[in-house]
Amino acid sequence: MSASIIDRLNHICRIFAGRPGQIALAVQSKIDPDIAVSVNSQLSVPSASVVKAAIACAAADHLDLTETRSVRDLEETFYCSILQAFDPSDRISLKALIGLMIIVSDNPATTAILDAVGLDKVNAWLSEKGLNDTNLAVGFSDDALGTPLRANRTTAHDCLRLLRLIDTVPDYGFIKHMLANNLRNERIPKRLPDAASIAHKTGSLNGLCHDIAIIESPDAAYYLVVLADELPEDEDFQPEIARLSAEIYDLMSG
Repeated sequence: MSASIIDRLNHICRIFAGRPGQIALAVQSKIDPDIAVSVNSQLSVPSASVVKAAIACAAADHLDLTETRSVRDLEETFYCSILQAFDPSDRISLKALIGLMIIVSDNPATTAILDAVGLDKVNAWLSEKGLNDTNLAVGFSDDALGTPLRANRTTAHDCLRLLRLIDTVPDYGFIKHMLANNLRNERIPKRLPDAASIAHKTGSLNGLCHDIAIIESPDAAYYLVVLADELPEDEDFQPEIARLSAEIYDLMSG
């Protein structure tokens, strides 16, 4: 039975990865880790905001998350930020800033966490945890957004390892909870049943559309990584990820 599932998974994933662009996929069952398929898993692509999940883990290992920061001292941005809804005199804990970084992918919150933990410690954490093809070369301040952010790289193989760490290391349990409350749900979660819990992180740049997820329901439990770069101009790839996710869910839930 597992061989049949693997064959069907492999077929679905290879057809999907054959679309125009640079596409990498990884799927692995939590119940039976031998049920696993990957396509282009070592392909290096810009990580975009997917790497924020790793930043959160490094911060959990190195920081006192009860420490606070004043909103007025956080980096200003030209772009929208949920922090602009706060009073400048408000103080926000590092743990809450991680929540904003994960749940709404807020860039000034990310910058505050990176200022606290440091790029070097994040990269050391990546190396220590075996995410050897993931790096953090630049942060998420306004001047790093867009093309410069493409210097941050990752692979589907590393993203799968990251998901397993978040899922199994007790100290990262709060991060998994935050990922399960992500407000950007047009990709992997879009067409999954309400009974499913999807702890996931998206990443977006021009021509790039990522989502990595831990999916759990009464019928299925698995990890799914979808990384897509160099997509055709003006293509909305979100519905394509949603359709793939629904196909994989149907297969994994038997």
